[in-house]
Amino acid sequence: MPSSRVLLLAVSFVLVLAPWLLWRLRAVRAVAPLAVVQILAGVALGPSLLGRVAPELHAALFPPAVLAALQGVATLGVLLYVFAAGMHLDPAALRAQGRRLAGPALGSFLVPLALGVGLGAWMAEAVPGAPGPRGGAPGFAAAIGACIACTALPVLAAILREAGWTGTRLGQTALALAALNDAALWLFLATVLALTAGSGGGALATLALALAWGGAMAWIARPLLARLAEKADADGRMLVVGVAFALASAAAAEAIEIGYIIGGFAAGAVMPRRCRAALLERLEPVAATVLLPFFFLSTGLRALIEPDSAAFLAVFAAATAATVAGKVAGAALPARAAGEGWPFALALGALMQAKGLMEVVVLAVLLDAGLIGPTVFSALVAMAIACTVAAAPLARLALARGGVAEAGAGAAAPRGAG
Repeated sequence: MPSSRVLLLAVSFVLVLAPWLLWRLRAVRAVAPLAVVQILAGVALGPSLLGRVAPELHAALFPPAVLAALQGVATLGVLLYVFAAGMHLDPAALRAQGRRLAGPALGSFLVPLALGVGLGAWMAEAVPGAPGPRGGAPGFAAAIGACIACTALPVLAAILREAGWTGTRLGQTALALAALNDAALWLFLATVLALTAGSGGGALATLALALAWGGAMAWIARPLLARLAEKADADGRMLVVGVAFALASAAAAEAIEIGYIIGGFAAGAVMPRRCRAALLERLEPVAATVLLPFFFLSTGLRALIEPDSAAFLAVFAAATAATVAGKVAGAALPARAAGEGWPFALALGALMQAKGLMEVVVLAVLLDAGLIGPTVFSALVAMAIACTVAAAPLARLALARGGVAEAGAGAAAPRGAG
């Protein structure tokens, strides 16, 4: 029996190389960005496929020691990637289009949230075993609302990078909306968990701490980093300082229950402009190509997709329809009302349905809290994969009406997908 270290290295070898080699095939690259291939590879290595086809091999490849190590790498990998994604965000540009951003930000969260709450109320009555042991009708409906409203910031960032849209106005706007959606999601989720536990004080404490943390990031950390960047030379000092700051920010955000991913992204967003290019050059390729697959594997290892029941199919179909309708309408209609063209507005809405591991994290929290049952968990994991895979193709379809330049109006031109 190989040692845990040998197994870890062998799994890592396959995880890093196999999706990239598959994506290099022209037929695959034409329909899916690397991030989507990595997600599907993670699912294939999990219990949904490998665990079914070869359960003994799956158990041998992923003993507890290997799982713990993979999860640790996944956490650091996604943290560094969202840190890089945050450095792509230009706060000055977003402030300049503040009025245009307000409507899509509210709509892309509140519309799917409302649809999800309504869907949850229906599922609680129509799907046997849908709520968990602690999931009364109001708590279960709120939990489903959170799942439908979720947008995965790190997966969206990966999709934008592979499509060449990260530096465009479409990419900047989508990243900003995803960050705002994630912040609202975790605050809403903390409130739901606090209320279903019988205490509303926890949510108020979380909100107060989040506001204090945000103020410290903007008014204390940002000026200090700017001073350090002025004195930094080319010896890699800002690389160490930047990564250490991202870790500290993530730890603080995780401690106050708004999520380490938000902390990592915020750290990137407040990094001084003068050191961003050098940091991105060193961090982003390694994070996206080498470390991010571990993040996607952790999605697959936590998901058990079982499309063998009417209840599963009903929840999957209804949740997928609610997500697509809620995210597209919630983002596109306010964007169009603010003066955007239909291609840009619809592409923005399509991108906002990318869910990835963020949805799985939310689902795991809700399952552990007893608010949702196993059937709903499995069906919503499948919904998250389907919506994530469809996000980029639907966005391209929308942009085709106005030309690729629509995505980059007012920003850098797209770089292509490879």
